[in-house]
Amino acid sequence: MDFLKEYWPLLVCVVLIIVAVVLLVIFRDKKEEPTQTQTLSKENDDKATNDTETKTETKTTEKAQEESLQENQEEANENEVDSEAETKENDNEAKKDAYKKYMVTYDKEAKQWVVKKTGASRASKRCKTKKEAMEVAEKLAESQDLNLTVKKKDGKFQKRENASK
Repeated sequence: MDFLKEYWPLLVCVVLIIVAVVLLVIFRDKKEEPTQTQTLSKENDDKATNDTETKTETKTTEKAQEESLQENQEEANENEVDSEAETKENDNEAKKDAYKKYMVTYDKEAKQWVVKKTGASRASKRCKTKKEAMEVAEKLAESQDLNLTVKKKDGKFQKRENASK
């Protein structure tokens, strides 16, 4: 009895495995041989399937032709849209370039004058004096044909110089 107390889970598993194997063997052997009526109905089904497949192939070919025509039309439309998008993109870039300029401002935290191009994340140059910053900004603006805006220490507008073209 002590043996059963210790190993009962193992015995249950072994019994379940044996039952499963027996059931598999029983159901595998019960595969039926097709009767004569089942064979005839299967042949009729095969003929019907062949007819259906022929009709389906014809429909599939027609659908494929229609889809290729639609794809060609869509590609032509996409090309038109792409060319319109490129034109708009070029216009937007021209507008952005028109608004680009150099600005001279005062950074209160760093206590420096900053020369920065609009749209840039970093300063082009940091200077100790406003005069030095204006000289640098004028050279940069002149070399790139951009406008220059100068602000006072308090951030108010002081002067604007247009690019000479």
